[in-house]
Amino acid sequence: MRTAVFKSANALVGWLLQQAADRVDAYYQPDARQTRKGRETIGVQGIFGSFQLQRDYYYHEGKDQGHYPVDAALGLEVGYTPALAKLVCLEGADEPTYLKAERHLEQTGGIAVSARQIQRVVQRVGGSAQVWQERQAQPGPCDAPSHAWGERSRGWHPA
Repeated sequence: MRTAVFKSANALVGWLLQQAADRVDAYYQPDARQTRKGRETIGVQGIFGSFQLQRDYYYHEGKDQGHYPVDAALGLEVGYTPALAKLVCLEGADEPTYLKAERHLEQTGGIAVSARQIQRVVQRVGGSAQVWQERQAQPGPCDAPSHAWGERSRGWHPA
C-alpha cells in the first residue's frame, strides 16, 4: 500500500517542482557577467522517492563558478528536497551514529539514504543552521492575532 501511495505522491511532487523550476528559470535575471550554458538534469530525492528535475545552468567566467538558480529557489540541498534534507538532519542529530540514522530512515519511512550521505547533508546544513539559531533576535512588529485564555472558558478565544 505504501509503495502505491508513495509512487503517486512522488510523481506529483516531481511534476510540481518541475513546474516551479520552469517558472524560476523563465523569470531569472542573471548578472551581466553570467552566461546561460544550457539546461541540465539533476536526480532529486524526496520523502516519496526520486525524480529528475531539469534546470538552467549559469556560469560566471570571472569567478570560475557555476550557479543553478532553481536549486537555491527550491531549497535543494545536495539533490535532496528541503523536507528530506530536514528529516535527514534530524535523524543524523537524533541517532548516536549515521549508520543508525540510515537504518531508521529505511525502517520507518522506506527512505534509502546512506550513512555517508547523511553525514554530508548534516555537515553542509548544520553550520548554517547553527549560525541561524545563534543569531540575535530582531524584534519587530507582529501582526499575528492575539489570543487569550478565558477564565471560565474551556479553550481559547480571540482577545
